[in-house]
Amino acid sequence: MNEKLTFNEIIETFESRWFMSVMSTAAVGILTEIIAQKFSFYWLKLFANALVFLAIFLILIIGTIFLLRLFKFPQKVLQDLQHPIAANFFAGINISFAVLSSAVLNVLLVNKAIEYSLGLKLAEIFYLFSLIIGLFLLITVPVMLIISKKVETKHALGIWFLPPVGMFVVIFAGNFLAMHNVMKDFILHFNFFLFGPASMLYLLILSLIYYRLKFHPLPAPEVAPSFVIGLAPVGVSVIAFMTYALLLKKSGEFFIDFETFLDLVKIYSIAIYGFGFWWFFVTAIILSYYLIKHKIPYTLGFWAFVFPVAAFGIGVSFVAKISNFYFMKWIVLFFWTLSVMIWSFVFIKTIISIINKKAFIRPKVIN
Repeated sequence: MNEKLTFNEIIETFESRWFMSVMSTAAVGILTEIIAQKFSFYWLKLFANALVFLAIFLILIIGTIFLLRLFKFPQKVLQDLQHPIAANFFAGINISFAVLSSAVLNVLLVNKAIEYSLGLKLAEIFYLFSLIIGLFLLITVPVMLIISKKVETKHALGIWFLPPVGMFVVIFAGNFLAMHNVMKDFILHFNFFLFGPASMLYLLILSLIYYRLKFHPLPAPEVAPSFVIGLAPVGVSVIAFMTYALLLKKSGEFFIDFETFLDLVKIYSIAIYGFGFWWFFVTAIILSYYLIKHKIPYTLGFWAFVFPVAAFGIGVSFVAKISNFYFMKWIVLFFWTLSVMIWSFVFIKTIISIINKKAFIRPKVIN
């Protein structure tokens, strides 16, 4: 049956979940570059470059197919936007562009793998795409879910974290770009206000998900990887706040001074990472329970294992800089090793599922 799928049917059922492969690959590329610098493993820079170039190639392919679906089957896209679970995967689009913008600046330009002016323009284009799409989804997805009659408490899963994660990623992508004196004044002021919806949405969704897990049965095994997404807002929020502090330092005068803001960021970063490590161990236990009691069938959702782990590791590297705890760099190395192992496994599984066309079969939970 899978072999009989036509290209037209593949386009019709094509999911925004595919973008998770882009953001995951680019994030592992950034974390690889951090490890290469922190441990002087300079040969890893080639691997970091390769991952970022692969992520750019993936977004060109996935983006093209998604646009074909948007133009040929707009009603199907609208149905996904109105779905209480599938709607949140659209945030993967702006997250992909934002992470790619950061990867170009912090990997390709650093390693001189691309000409500076070309890299800067590419990063700016990626950032603008992420900003426009992110702002659109910031309004659209919550409104769709609020007016929908299909949303129930049981639908509150880790996937719901993706929209606020998307905002934090847009913030730090802008911060990195502004540090190269591109759109600096706009980003400095606009990002300050973006922290509001990003932070409040994260706290609201965290409360909803905790309530859902407390008073409802565990979700289906197909969505078990979504538990790991809880690590992502911890990592990306710290990166966003830390890079904004660096931007404040570079920019000089603002209505809040660098030192004051940095002190607040230090308190937040250490506190939120305490919560993050707790979430990591709780998630590990829950996933172990799933593996013992049920099998976790492979779906595109397995990419949810990769990005949060990589983002968490990148965030740890920022916390290491402000805490002066020597052991933190070994924690960064642990999360890099874990993210590369998971990325390799999921990448191979995805290739196999593309060949046998199982990757294009949508699971029941998002139909």
